Amino acid sequence: MNITKEANIAAKWILDKKVIAYPTEGVWGIGGLNIPEIINAISLAKNRGKEKKYILLFHSFQQLIDQFQIEEKYHPLIKNNENTFTTMLIPSKQNKIAARIPGDKNLLHFLKLVNKPILSTSANLSGEITCRNIQEIKTIFDGKVFGAYDAPLGDEKKPSRILDLINNEYIR
Repeated sequence: MNITKEANIAAKWILDKKVIAYPTEGVWGIGGLNIPEIINAISLAKNRGKEKKYILLFHSFQQLIDQFQIEEKYHPLIKNNENTFTTMLIPSKQNKIAARIPGDKNLLHFLKLVNKPILSTSANLSGEITCRNIQEIKTIFDGKVFGAYDAPLGDEKKPSRILDLINNEYIR
């Protein structure tokens, strides 16, 4: 497994259509570009069914609305949850998407370098606990993902809140 402490190298791996592990606001994640081969690779790496959903990480509100056709009535709610630890379930013309625009500086910097939405999920085998450090990433995902961006985790201790924008209710 390739390991880097350089955000620009990890971003290049993502842009080269690789699946990598990276720190998020509170847990390690694995992900890559939002393309079918990445979804398949993540599903295989995690022993996870392909029907399971993922979230998309964006670096800004503008990046999100440039990517998806989202009704204007939802824009203020999205803006209010930009740079927070809230995953939003957003109706779009394509379908409902789960998106987060994080506030963690390291993660945001990484997302800006990639400059494309990152398909993301927690770094764990399906049904197991999430990896807590780079050693666990190496143990669990060596040979299953291309590499890991070894940077500090954010300070969050619990999973993100989930806000369903259709009824403006938190479901977690």
